[in-house]
Amino acid sequence: MDVTSTWSDYPIPPLGIIGDMLSSWVIILGTVVLASSLSAFLMTHHMMRRLRRNGPSKLSVLLPGRRSHQPLLPLSVLGVPRRWMAVRADHPEIVYHALGMTQPETCQWQEGLARAEAGHLFIAPPFRGWILVFGTRLPLAFDDIDAFYARIRETSAALGEVQYFSMDQSTGHHAWMRLVSGQVVRSFVWAEKTLWQEGAFSAAESSLGMVCPDYGDQGMGLPSYETARLLDHNLAQLPALAARWSVDPLSLRQADLSSGMGVVGEWNPIKV
Repeated sequence: MDVTSTWSDYPIPPLGIIGDMLSSWVIILGTVVLASSLSAFLMTHHMMRRLRRNGPSKLSVLLPGRRSHQPLLPLSVLGVPRRWMAVRADHPEIVYHALGMTQPETCQWQEGLARAEAGHLFIAPPFRGWILVFGTRLPLAFDDIDAFYARIRETSAALGEVQYFSMDQSTGHHAWMRLVSGQVVRSFVWAEKTLWQEGAFSAAESSLGMVCPDYGDQGMGLPSYETARLLDHNLAQLPALAARWSVDPLSLRQADLSSGMGVVGEWNPIKV
């Protein structure tokens, strides 16, 4: 018996039946997709209600791998500050009046830091008894040392204790100073040579291994590469010196930026 068969041996269903079958499959697939979408929506809605009910403090439990402690403030947020001041004060308004700022506006940390990098001056909210001042428009001690000396002493006379820190990685220029009631306690300014050095070498500088050539000295009698290495060490230790004297801005944590209002405004190079 011949069991061989071909496609022609089977009847072809009418086109109407094929169309009905296709329609049925489309309906089934559509139902499955709709049910999946509805299930995903309900699950998402449930999770959002859970997050709102539990509150932000529970997010660390729901997000795998998240560290329990607050992360350090990213350098990109601060813009790797090249210059800043630390003032022992409790109210930003006192600081902006002493600096002669114009067009002051209150703002929070994140906005203030962003605008400080865009040419404004940001006076941060009080932190551990200190107020930090950021801004690319803060005066450079290297440009006109005599004018800077007069201005920083005037600012300290108005505010009490004032500290100033500056570092330029591209040139190696750097400066740090501490004044109380208009009197210089300690200062060191380097730009190819020592431009200003006043006050006794502090215990903090000594413990950090910082070097301070004499006034007008360009190399401490060492080969240029050795002098450069020692001065690069100064740059690296500047935030640590700030931490010993007042506050290291790079040690601020995200939680430190969540409260308080600071002041942002224009720097007036001539105090009014």
